[in-house]
Amino acid sequence: MSGDGALAERRLITSVARRFYLDDISKVQIGQEFGLSRFKVARLLEQARSTGIVTITLDDGGLPDDPLSARLREHLQLAECLVVGTHGGDVEARRQVGGAAAALLTDTLGDGDVLGLAWGRTITAMTTELRSLPPVSIVQLTGVVGADLTESPVEVVRRASRRAGGQAHAIFAPLLLHDAATAAGLRRQPDVAQALALFSRITVAFVAVGSWDPPISQLREVMTPEDRAELERQGVQAEVAGVLIDADGTLVGREMAERCLSITAAQLAAVPRVVAVAAGAAKAAAVMAVTRSGLISALVVDRALAEALLAMPFRADPPA
Repeated sequence: MSGDGALAERRLITSVARRFYLDDISKVQIGQEFGLSRFKVARLLEQARSTGIVTITLDDGGLPDDPLSARLREHLQLAECLVVGTHGGDVEARRQVGGAAAALLTDTLGDGDVLGLAWGRTITAMTTELRSLPPVSIVQLTGVVGADLTESPVEVVRRASRRAGGQAHAIFAPLLLHDAATAAGLRRQPDVAQALALFSRITVAFVAVGSWDPPISQLREVMTPEDRAELERQGVQAEVAGVLIDADGTLVGREMAERCLSITAAQLAAVPRVVAVAAGAAKAAAVMAVTRSGLISALVVDRALAEALLAMPFRADPPA
């Protein structure tokens, strides 16, 4: 086709596409207007999409994908899975997943529940998106990690308690201490002891997932190189609420746990409903490790992370 002919063809495709997609005119009406058959109109519209003249974007950011949620729930053998569409970069994905988790929390939390909250950027996004909660007690699951007050577990609990109007029980102390003796001493402090005593009463917990390989973990960042090296030697893959887990879902870092002000693995396992919230396919191995551990009963993730999890076996392949 000559240059003039190709230009005329492109102008026709564009005109037909504009009438169909923007002006909402039927194919029959467009055919009458341009002197074309309905089948010719259909072929031109197909060309408009295949050549990129027309692109279609589905804005499903933050909206549930029910079929994918059901597939993931069955694959991971969990009680609940919520998969949502996301658009944009990592920050926007966390905001959309956090918004979905906030809606789930609002819809399912009831009077008499005791809510436990860990730290993490997705949990921070969740509490930022919260609009209301029933009047429940809220308990901080770990001490403080890092120096960023906007993502501090204390700030997470404070923000959520403002939506609930219930009592907030914070831990104004670091998550990781230098030695077990210092941690034991802090556990005896009245305000810390009061919060820790509530761990056995928690009915619902929302937690984030930290990844060690690849390194996407705030806890890992505040550890000494020696501590990191020892835990990596033990095969740590993920952490949730300060609990360290290897790729098979086995607990590691038991000596480290004695230096932490946080809910224990046994206490977390006893919580009736534990919801992990995560975004990004890079966290797939960490989320799978936490799921294999049996510490969580529910998951809120974005579509990219869900698809990465579906491509992995729920149980690790046995050694040859």
